[in-house]
Amino acid sequence: MRSWPGQGARALTLAAALILTSACGSGEEAPAPPPEDPRQAEIERLKQVGGDDAEALYQAGLGRVQLGEPRAGLQKLEAAREKAPGLAVVHSALAILYPMLGREADGLAALERAVELDPADDQAAAELARRYVDQGRQDDAARVLSTAREQHPESAHLHAAAGALALRMRDPGKAAAEFQKALELEPDLADAHFGLGILARQRNDPGAAAERFRQALARNPDHLGALMGLGGIQLEAGDAEAAAGSFFHALRLNPGLFAARRSLGNALILQGLFDEAVELFKDGVELQPQSLEAHFYLGKAYLQRGLINEAEQEFEFVARSDAQHQQAFIELTRIYSLRNEVDRAYISLRRAIGMGYRDFARLRADADFENVLAYGPVQDLLTQEEKKKPVAARPS
Repeated sequence: MRSWPGQGARALTLAAALILTSACGSGEEAPAPPPEDPRQAEIERLKQVGGDDAEALYQAGLGRVQLGEPRAGLQKLEAAREKAPGLAVVHSALAILYPMLGREADGLAALERAVELDPADDQAAAELARRYVDQGRQDDAARVLSTAREQHPESAHLHAAAGALALRMRDPGKAAAEFQKALELEPDLADAHFGLGILARQRNDPGAAAERFRQALARNPDHLGALMGLGGIQLEAGDAEAAAGSFFHALRLNPGLFAARRSLGNALILQGLFDEAVELFKDGVELQPQSLEAHFYLGKAYLQRGLINEAEQEFEFVARSDAQHQQAFIELTRIYSLRNEVDRAYISLRRAIGMGYRDFARLRADADFENVLAYGPVQDLLTQEEKKKPVAARPS
């Protein structure tokens, strides 16, 4: 297998730090890092890369992404892969770039190929195991870890990935042992600190969890999981501004991660920044036009902004696309009620109830539903539904 000295590590570290400023930035030009900054020197070097051999295309691809041109970078990296399909570092870079562009499946395939080409790369194997864990593919994760640990029994990265697998398998004791072992081997491993933060979260200890997430971020400021975890704790604590900062950083790292976009939108709405939330979710729909979640949350943002007609269009799109989307029909009920279109509201509410909606207490506590709740047929419907006994679960 061909490789270049130091390229594997550099591919992962550089690509993981590719912040797509032009796509999701604040609009303000960031001050240039000092000339002695080695990362800036690397960017300047990559700007000058030319040529059409595999190494030049690979280097140019990284440079394009660093300059905020991810799609141009993708073209270069894919061209490098075509010229040298056996080069693991190119697949590793693509494994990180594809998810940034909403292509999760392609990213996973690229990572699988990178591990196949370079079984000695314990970091790539650990990342592949984590992605399998995220998808609920525990058997595949265990297989990758078993193979990799035969070659690297003392790899901190593999111990941290094994901890993530134990978390998914609901074995917190084993998970803690794996994360602690990883820190013994590599005290600055961000993934291990993050895993211990998740365990603290599961113990309902947000203070300890936040501290672990901060320790992970101190070692890797671009750790996506730690940013999301810390942002969630900040939001729960009522610090929407700090939470927005964490979620914004996460979204800049991966614009295709809708969980970050949704969380950032909620933080903006809590601050009364409704216009900003609308623009955020509009960008999400543009990036993922077929995502029903993106359309649904754009509709919610429109409602907060008072743009009822626009919200209706989004919820209707979701309801047409998924006739079993209960919350879309509840939001349409809300809109029809606000307009005092009680017949349409009644029909929409019946649809939601037919799908299993039963949160009638919340419905009655929300002033938006006042008109529909005063409508006789709806009163009869709710009275009838509330008299029904819950269906008992069948004995296993």
